Amino acid sequence: MQPFTELPLWSQLLVMVPLVVICLISAVTDFRERKVYNTFTYPGVIIGLVAHTLAFGWSGLGSGLLAALTVLVVGILILPFRWLGGGDIKLLAMIGAFVGFSGLYVVFFYATLVGLAMGIILSVANGYITELIKRLWLVMRAMFFSITSRTNLGVKMETDERAYLPFAIPIFFGVLLALTDAYAGWPLWLDGLRLWMSDSLL
Repeated sequence: MQPFTELPLWSQLLVMVPLVVICLISAVTDFRERKVYNTFTYPGVIIGLVAHTLAFGWSGLGSGLLAALTVLVVGILILPFRWLGGGDIKLLAMIGAFVGFSGLYVVFFYATLVGLAMGIILSVANGYITELIKRLWLVMRAMFFSITSRTNLGVKMETDERAYLPFAIPIFFGVLLALTDAYAGWPLWLDGLRLWMSDSLL
């Protein structure tokens, strides 16, 4: 498939503008209301598939559709683990419709880095970092005793509001970083890390 930056300007804008706008709106609503609205993500999938098809042809439609469906299937499987919320999964599926597998991987890579940094900063700022360390210790202790003495300590932890991370915000910055990476490039160590992660997953 032709590289995104080599497309005509109208094709690039057709993909970039609605993608950035929908991700920005989702980041704002996730921050203010802790919710990513279906009224933006569902139409966004359709808009993304149309934009991807107009930009890349029928191969773009196949790539966008496959990326969106894969995210939804994987998202449904991991939803019980609460690694991502339903709104975040639908937002990533929409991004997949816009940019396909390769673009989605870059977006998720940067979103993960931003989310990690943001999570650490928020945990320190709101005092959750000590509770996080305590919970990690309890989990590790329970695992140790379950392995060595087959004793189930049954660690149950209440939900702490301070642990909430509006992941639509890192996703939005992931989109921005992926787009600027496509045009300007980023430090080589990031490219090396991304390639290493890609090789590790294959």
